[in-house]
Amino acid sequence: MSALITFAPRRVTIGLGIVLSLCTARAQDIGIRDLTSVEIEDLAATRLSTASRHLEDSRKAPAAVTVIDHNQIVRYGWRTLAELLRSATGIHTAYDRTYAYVGVRGFLQSGDYNSRVLILIDGHRINENIYDSGLIGTEFPLDLALIDRIEVVRGPGSSLYGTDAELAVINVLTRRPDNQTTIEFASQSQSFNGRQGTLSLSAHARGTAILLSASIYRSAGVPNLFFPEYNSPDTNNGVAHNLDGDQFDHAFATVTRGQLRIEALYGTRNKIIPNAPYATNFNDPSNRSIDTRGYLDASYTHQFGSDTQIDLRAYYDAYRFKGSYPYGGANSPERSVQINDAAADWVGVESVVARRIGRHRVVGGANGEYNLRVNQRNYYVGQPPFLDDNRRLTLAAIFGEAEFNSSVLSLNLGGRADWFSEFGTAISPRAALMYLPTDSTSLKYVFSRAFRAPDPYDEFYVDNLSPDETAQRTLQKERIQTHSLILEHSFNPGLRATMVGYENRLLRAISETVDANGATLISNGPGDTGRGLELETVVDSADAWSGRASYTLLISNQAGTKIKIPNSPAHLAKLNATAPASAHGLLGFELLYTGHQRNYLGQHIASSFVPNLTLSSRFKKTGWSVAANCYNLFDRQWATPTGPEVLAPATMQDGRTWRFTISYKKHFDTERSAP
Repeated sequence: MSALITFAPRRVTIGLGIVLSLCTARAQDIGIRDLTSVEIEDLAATRLSTASRHLEDSRKAPAAVTVIDHNQIVRYGWRTLAELLRSATGIHTAYDRTYAYVGVRGFLQSGDYNSRVLILIDGHRINENIYDSGLIGTEFPLDLALIDRIEVVRGPGSSLYGTDAELAVINVLTRRPDNQTTIEFASQSQSFNGRQGTLSLSAHARGTAILLSASIYRSAGVPNLFFPEYNSPDTNNGVAHNLDGDQFDHAFATVTRGQLRIEALYGTRNKIIPNAPYATNFNDPSNRSIDTRGYLDASYTHQFGSDTQIDLRAYYDAYRFKGSYPYGGANSPERSVQINDAAADWVGVESVVARRIGRHRVVGGANGEYNLRVNQRNYYVGQPPFLDDNRRLTLAAIFGEAEFNSSVLSLNLGGRADWFSEFGTAISPRAALMYLPTDSTSLKYVFSRAFRAPDPYDEFYVDNLSPDETAQRTLQKERIQTHSLILEHSFNPGLRATMVGYENRLLRAISETVDANGATLISNGPGDTGRGLELETVVDSADAWSGRASYTLLISNQAGTKIKIPNSPAHLAKLNATAPASAHGLLGFELLYTGHQRNYLGQHIASSFVPNLTLSSRFKKTGWSVAANCYNLFDRQWATPTGPEVLAPATMQDGRTWRFTISYKKHFDTERSAP
């Protein structure tokens, strides 16, 4: 390893060694736009596209938005989308050794697979059509190295995006192909025998640009995980041995020519599950889940004059899930393995028209979607299925938004109507009034309603239920209503602050429970209420000094009571800061505090305070770059709550871990080499 970085300046080489030595001392066994070269005035003038489906000044976005760019991903060493989101204002996460879950403004339900948050890649919906799951851990199907920036829009977004956009819309915007031929590779090694390799190719010729990327990841996971709930000789004294393995394979491609863009994605993740969910056998290697997600998306943009633009999109999506759950005792002749098998394929089209009329703007659109199949099967190996549900579902929607502007006021009115073949119609309005007294200050009031339609898993899944119990299940659409007051101010081009106060009312919440017999039950509950305050300060500088600090106060209760809802900390505090470490190096430091919370049983889960440290270096003349990351620097014990599917009340997270990355990027001057 040292031979690979001998060209690094002495201070950077020593610093990388220090970061790695800190981490390995006690690892617990449990076209890219370079913002460092952008003028500071451009950093402050961020233009957003997600909140209103068109590029706009961030002051006029009818929502609270956090933007995270590629450079921040490198500087802070985030390994997954979940880690990135955990750094954002008002967001906390949980991990149960199978999936990562995201909570927004105090709402997090582990069993809903993030179906209250809409995740997009380049505007393409990633939540699939069986569980509505928003995959954010290692199951997220895109490499973070391919991300140009992420727009995290906190608050409902159903007025433009439909179902699942109740708490937030997270739009991941990928890199564009370089203007010249480029080859790039990266190699990573990390704790628990983890390793990852990535290879990318970018080319541009005769008006056509392509970007191809593929990666592979393998990790043995924590060798021995202790679960006190299973501390018995019959269950290996509570130790899950070599049952935390994780692996994924990713492929991504884009081809652009003029205003036509074709994008393809494929990602599959195979995870061994160590904590025996759903009363399965403990310490049994057959406990695992496999998620595969892919799509092919073709989009075209055309400009009519200077005032009108039309965006057209057609797509094909696919999702596969296979879960393996052993029962009857790990070493018993009664042992049997239940398989949950799900498959969905769907096609859709969408059109969006935006027109500027003087200083005003109108946006309208429609989309339709047809599910070629939505299949769910449950069976024990060697036996016929006890669930074999096959459906073809249809969705149609229209939406629109009008923005009226004066010298100091901006009024934004919008709404969407969705029709589902199984559940009928849902209406989602939004209204925002923005007062802009100066170029540096905006005050916004936003009212919105959003919804989540019951997904096929909610409505049609059967897990050892009797026919009478199945017939009695009639789920209604879940709804949320939100009022927000947002104050934004730029003190100077490199310093800006945001304050948000909000109130949420979640009605007819769709929730999952497991009864005494281990059967899964899904039903509408009474709902929850939440109020909160978010404070965020961002510092940007062209010389690598930068930072973001935030504090969130959360008050979330069950509807009509003062009972705190599960998985909802009262306080979140975060600090991210970068500083130059040398002429070629950057130091990134992250502090994440999550207040205490309660799990679904009302049990107390202690607060956590986790610091992370990253040292990265890029050598422009050679094309090489290196980075060393240390996570949970002080090796603190911390846990996140679990849902009813897991026996443990909380899942212990990793202690101190490390990662080392080395990458190389080579540009080829195709014009000079051409005959």
